[in-house]
Amino acid sequence: MTDFEVGDHVKFAGGRGEITKIEERPNGGHLLHVYTSEGQLRKLPSGLPHIEKLDSLLDRLAAGQSDAPLHYDLRERAIRLDLAYKYDRFLSLTSNRIEIEPYQVQAAYEILNSYDHRYLIGDEVGLGKTIEAGIVIEELIARDRADRVLIVAPAPLTVQWQEELREKFDRNFVIYDRETVRTHRKSHPNQNVWKQEDLIITSIDFAKQTTDDPESDAVSVLDALDNLDEEWDVAVFDEAHHLTARRSSDDSMERTQRYMVGEAVAENSDALLLLTGTPHKGKSDQFYFLTSLLDPYRFSHESQINPDALENLMIRRLKDGMYETDGTRMFPEKNIEALPVKMTREERKLYDDVTEYIREYYNLAQQEENQAAGFTMVIYQKRLVSSIYAIRKSLENRMRAIQNDAVAESLPDDVQDLIPRYSTEPETLTDAERARVEEALETVTITLNRSKIQQELDRVKQLWQQAKNIETDSKARLLRQFVDRILSDDPDEKILIFTEYTDTLEYLRDEVFPEHDIAQVYGDLDQDRRREEMEKFEQEANLMLATDAAQEGLNLQFAHIMVNYDLPWNPIRIDQRMGRLHRYGQEHTVEIRNLFFANTRESEILNLLIEKTNQIESDLGMRSDVLGRVLEDVDLDKTIMAAIAEGQPTEEVVADVEATIEERKEAIQTVEDDFLIRDRFDLSGEDDEILDVIERSQHGEVSENDIETLVRVFFDEFGGLITGVRPGPARTDGDVFQLDVPDVLNGSHVHRRYERATFTKEIAIVEDDIEFISLDHPLVQSLIEFCLDSERVQGQVATKVAASADRAPGILFNYRLGYVSGAGDVVTEKFVPLYATLDESIMTEVPEFVETMPPEDAASHPDCEQLAAVVDDLHQAAEMEAWTQVESFAQEARCEREREIEIKREHAERYFAEQIEEWEERLETYQQRAEQGRDMSAPIGNAKQKLESLRREREAELAQLDEEQHVTPEEPDLVTAAFVVPSPQVGN
Repeated sequence: MTDFEVGDHVKFAGGRGEITKIEERPNGGHLLHVYTSEGQLRKLPSGLPHIEKLDSLLDRLAAGQSDAPLHYDLRERAIRLDLAYKYDRFLSLTSNRIEIEPYQVQAAYEILNSYDHRYLIGDEVGLGKTIEAGIVIEELIARDRADRVLIVAPAPLTVQWQEELREKFDRNFVIYDRETVRTHRKSHPNQNVWKQEDLIITSIDFAKQTTDDPESDAVSVLDALDNLDEEWDVAVFDEAHHLTARRSSDDSMERTQRYMVGEAVAENSDALLLLTGTPHKGKSDQFYFLTSLLDPYRFSHESQINPDALENLMIRRLKDGMYETDGTRMFPEKNIEALPVKMTREERKLYDDVTEYIREYYNLAQQEENQAAGFTMVIYQKRLVSSIYAIRKSLENRMRAIQNDAVAESLPDDVQDLIPRYSTEPETLTDAERARVEEALETVTITLNRSKIQQELDRVKQLWQQAKNIETDSKARLLRQFVDRILSDDPDEKILIFTEYTDTLEYLRDEVFPEHDIAQVYGDLDQDRRREEMEKFEQEANLMLATDAAQEGLNLQFAHIMVNYDLPWNPIRIDQRMGRLHRYGQEHTVEIRNLFFANTRESEILNLLIEKTNQIESDLGMRSDVLGRVLEDVDLDKTIMAAIAEGQPTEEVVADVEATIEERKEAIQTVEDDFLIRDRFDLSGEDDEILDVIERSQHGEVSENDIETLVRVFFDEFGGLITGVRPGPARTDGDVFQLDVPDVLNGSHVHRRYERATFTKEIAIVEDDIEFISLDHPLVQSLIEFCLDSERVQGQVATKVAASADRAPGILFNYRLGYVSGAGDVVTEKFVPLYATLDESIMTEVPEFVETMPPEDAASHPDCEQLAAVVDDLHQAAEMEAWTQVESFAQEARCEREREIEIKREHAERYFAEQIEEWEERLETYQQRAEQGRDMSAPIGNAKQKLESLRREREAELAQLDEEQHVTPEEPDLVTAAFVVPSPQVGN
């Protein structure tokens, strides 16, 4: 015989756990199978002296025992906080540093309540797709559904993602680049590099590499990603339209390396989010392959895609379809006007002479097939119409390069590698990469003939002198007049001025507006300085000067006037500039003015594009992204430079471009009508239900005060110290504190001291250098984990004194109730208190308590003795009600899960039926040809193999769906309990 039973909780040297099996040994002893609290199975002989049976919670109730009131309250509060956001509430609405908008909550809510959290988010520019993805990530982490997260973005956006997740959600991601991976491989050479961090951001062009170093035998980053044996809980692809695959002429699939990254991650991730403002670029096969990453069985061919079929797979809201609670539109209008500049005689001569120089050398570069030299001339033409100062600096650099024999016959290898992307996808280059390419291009020559190089030097000197003699260009004069007029009408007005080049920015700052206090943002600024400049613009400065390198991450909706001092030839950048002001929170019509030199081909073309695009946006009900889609297949650099090189009249060029735009407009209209979903968001209609979710989340069971109280009580009990460092009217002790953390919480993620911390979100939003102690902060999470450890914080049983004698005495049983999916995941849990009175009535409404009784007083209390005698009966009644509640709780989820699985099953069955039928027809054709005497052994073998593979894949997919549709309630987990006795005063 043994004193132990299955289900007993025991502690032993090195741990504790629950006995799951007792095995009799031949020698008469027993072997205990113990499932430890760390999730391991240990086998321990029952006779070991250090194994000790722990009294269960029910044992302690039956013995009339109770714990220190403070420990009970700590434990119960920790459990409530631990479960508060795991059921139909949003942690991210209270634990971040931003004001999240209702439409962003709705997008995340739809994704989080879906079966598999795999969505294409195609919201228009300016709606905050990054925030929507951040909410989903935070919620899955908070609900214990995610530990490993991968974000893949274009290289220029990786740092922005890192900064936004750190600043807005207090989440620290590691950027994987060549240096990071090299360091990780040195420290753990035998481990897959993608397993060495859990929160990772990387660029798509780094992840797609198939070889890191030709001389190394290390596994490439793409192969390592493809062969990762530990899945991603959440994966996000930003600018997902770069994941391109297409159908070839023989109907086979052609994958780009970027698409292969998408496949490697999609096949090995649970939740998957694809973010893009341009989900469908007019090529239905590419859109089909993009959606196949999310759900390979939704469509078997692009011809099946239509807006209704994208339900539950895509979220797409356009600014024109979004309405406030009063029915007004969320986004104001844009008013775009051109400000043409007439050149002086000197400016026109400089423009003509420089253009002639550029034309001659551009044509020579084309003849010599010198792509790099051609790019050099394109840069000069862009800088010529940016500002006279910019072209003067370029000519100066050109002179210096020639004089110093710095002209290189070929570009450095790193620049050569970047040239293809610089040419076709400049938006995928970082600021540093772009600057590196253009700096190198300025030294490129077409010939090594010394006399011709000298001729070029003489010519460049002459042009430089011409530029130097023009002190103020006419465009700057017009800008100055425009700004003075605006500020004379309203001295507090704010104006955002964009230019493509830092040289031009410096000219405007130092020469055109020297007396103004200027805010400025350009590529070289670090994030702290950028933040300071944005604050300066909002609070002090009337003017902000910004380059295109700084356009991402600028959210300046407090201003509404923007000037394009020059127009970038990349249409995507024009859209992005406007998106800085034309975004949620903008209360005024956004006024945009485009400065350009009249009677120049490039400026006339660009201005026409913007005017036409504005009209198309109005016709299609769109506010952004149109320009990039209109010019999807148009190489604007080549179009403009060809017109210059061939001396083509401006009117002809404009007419050609206009015809292209009209043709593309029809294609865009077809895509919008036939392929893409459009979700209307209307807070005055059915979407107002999301406001209830927000209300529950922000003012539900957990408040900032609950978190602060838990921390303060814990610090008082375990030796921490909280000191006010900034008195203020908001709270009696101020709103910013220094936290000296108790030694019991010190660990890798918890600091010994937080110099400046707040529990108040309003403070955290305004002052991001202050630590925000929210529910998901490592300090609070570590504290909760400590409180849930019953060995360190007993607190499982207490005696509560009720304010009223109506329902006392009784016992309060507090349960964790949850259910698991067929895949074994705990889908959700919630805290459910059940109150049992002596007559075994069970109520969900808990009595009001006035105090918690010390254990020494409770031990001899007659009501406690009476309750202890009937613990088993009351517990049995409470347990039955707990099962009823969890069954009801799980049934709702089961119905929804079965509905979603049925949709998945229909998709899969249709997909496989069509594929199998197609290959059966092919096989029959091959066999007929074989009967006619042709050698068809290879095609027949391939078709049979393909059919076998499809049938195996179908069976596996349908079996997995059968498994995952199950929702099974977990056994109710009794976590704390309390005797409830009436107050002595009540009885008198």
